Amino acid sequence: MSDQKSSDQQPEQAGPITPSTKAAIVAFTQALAQQLGPRGLRVNAVAPGPFCTPLQPSGGQRQEKVQQFGASTPLGRPGQPAELAPLYVFLASQESSYSSGGTFGATGGQVLF
Repeated sequence: MSDQKSSDQQPEQAGPITPSTKAAIVAFTQALAQQLGPRGLRVNAVAPGPFCTPLQPSGGQRQEKVQQFGASTPLGRPGQPAELAPLYVFLASQESSYSSGGTFGATGGQVLF
């Protein structure tokens, strides 16, 4: 599984590198899934939106930025790690045995691509 972090910024604010990098990760995930599928290996990517981690309050961001983090999502808040972990567990389980080459989002309703 690869993991790509969605920025809390809109693409026009993030600059051209963010969308290009996301597209490259999606293409890499799909190509690797095609290459490794015949060996019985599955490859998927997870694209999380804004999630709270210990880095937000201690990572050098101004307090007003920390308080607004995730507010731009349709759900109006950042995700919690406990809301993301089940997605990884699902992808590692037999319940997702036919899922390969996909990018799975946990974005609070933000557009994934």
